[in-house]
Amino acid sequence: MADVLGSLGQTQDLGDDLDQDDFQLLSNALRNERNTQDILAYKHELVERVQQRLEEQMARVETWKEAGKSSRPEEADVDWSVPILCCTLNNNRFRYLLKAYWRARLSKIERYATLILDNEELQRNCSPKELNHCLQYFVAVGKCLKEVVLARLPEEFQTLVQESQLTEARDMIPAPRLDRCVFVRLLQDAGHVAVDAEGQQLVDMKAGDIYIIQYKLVQRLVQQDIAVLI
Repeated sequence: MADVLGSLGQTQDLGDDLDQDDFQLLSNALRNERNTQDILAYKHELVERVQQRLEEQMARVETWKEAGKSSRPEEADVDWSVPILCCTLNNNRFRYLLKAYWRARLSKIERYATLILDNEELQRNCSPKELNHCLQYFVAVGKCLKEVVLARLPEEFQTLVQESQLTEARDMIPAPRLDRCVFVRLLQDAGHVAVDAEGQQLVDMKAGDIYIIQYKLVQRLVQQDIAVLI
């Protein structure tokens, strides 16, 4: 945005623009969330950084609006309408990505709420607010199912996590399908990666390469931001 405003001669009080690298990182995070059932780690630092800069940009827009109101048109040295428009449009792009990222994660968290609450590693991948929502969702849905369905069944079948209390297996907990095929693009060289379940067939994956492959075989690459799902 700074380049656009600079070309128009609008360079006053631009401050720190929202980083376009963050825009790409947030876009990649959203693609990964939408294209896999895996509960990926929440991007704490990225989200907090974008939120902070959005607040700064919004405050700057309000300052520009006040500056435009306080000066008479014939006395104004700067037309603030252009920087206000550019900054607002840029902010809206980031807001859309943030909201889409949160919605994609909440959709999976609700689907696999039981699994998350039963798995400490998956809980570490969630933010505190997501964990709180997960617990509240599980309690609300569980209460509804018990009152509407389970209360009418024999006692041994009145459980949300087992087909029957006569067995110890927790076989009613849904889990993500990590063996589904996905499209993946390498963001950087990954070296030799096994592309079969036995780990015998290796492929030298280079930055820019695109593959159709089972997600579990590239799960580590996606989690480490070496690859992005497309």
